[in-house]
Amino acid sequence: MKASGLIRQEIAAIFANPVPVEAHARCGPFGLRLGFASQDLADMFLPAYIRSGPATIDLDLRFITAAHHDLSALVPEAAEKPRLLIEDGIYSVWQPAVVPVLYAVDLTARRGIAWLPKGEAPPWIRSRPAISLIHAMMHDTPWCAVHGAAVGHDAGFTLLAGEGHSGKTTAALACTKAGWRYAGDDFVAVNSATGQIEPLFCSARLRPALVETFQSFIGETTAVSDFNGEPRHELSLADLGDRIGGGKLRATFIPRRRGAATPEFAPAKQSDAFRALLPTTAYELPGWPNEIAAKVAKIAGLAPVFFADTGTAPMQIPAAFAHQLERL
Repeated sequence: MKASGLIRQEIAAIFANPVPVEAHARCGPFGLRLGFASQDLADMFLPAYIRSGPATIDLDLRFITAAHHDLSALVPEAAEKPRLLIEDGIYSVWQPAVVPVLYAVDLTARRGIAWLPKGEAPPWIRSRPAISLIHAMMHDTPWCAVHGAAVGHDAGFTLLAGEGHSGKTTAALACTKAGWRYAGDDFVAVNSATGQIEPLFCSARLRPALVETFQSFIGETTAVSDFNGEPRHELSLADLGDRIGGGKLRATFIPRRRGAATPEFAPAKQSDAFRALLPTTAYELPGWPNEIAAKVAKIAGLAPVFFADTGTAPMQIPAAFAHQLERL
């Protein structure tokens, strides 16, 4: 049997059994039905999802562990190496890392699984669960999950593009604290044809140095992760309610810190936005690199692009961003 046939068979076997915890969520343009093999798994992943009613189900997604279903036959022989399979309507990714996870989706049946052999997941997976499967669902559409933050104002949405530690989360949370709509601080969904932005998750990851500024986003039980010496407060912004949402792209800002006391803007090029968006997007989302690059190139050309030195006072960012958007 081909690998894709075996994976399809295992997915069907998993969905033949009921799960104790179910929920519905929206993720980008898709409606999800989420099934968890235990309450512990639901507690691990549900805080990142934007909960919704049982509307259209574009993807039925199950979270399971080795204790619930043995998928060891799907683990590559060289288990220490990542593996990608795209075959006969099956998309599957094995991510070994320190805490391994197997993702697989039957794109025809619209059924996906996230299998955690050790029963746990690292923080970056908990904050954007099963994003690679959403990426696979987007393949034949204009939509693209891109590495960036996004927030919206009356004048439109801005996509914040750049490497880690560039200030995307700071800017996104500062604007959200000031009343803007929040679409994400890590990955967001963008329609490469229309410029529509939609949130994928309601999570955020906050550095301890910013705790005082954004204390209102931190619940008493917020977990603090520490991976490779980089502690983060793992936030769920679900309490924002209707302020978690999307809108039309008006400008792309590329945050950077150049020592300005107050936020400053400088014109940038489409190619700057492309370079800011593509590397992490392509690295984190396995499969179809040429298609990803083509979509990101379109997104980079949909709106004006600016470098944004975000200054030293985070709460000055919203007014500066709003002024820049209103000028366009």
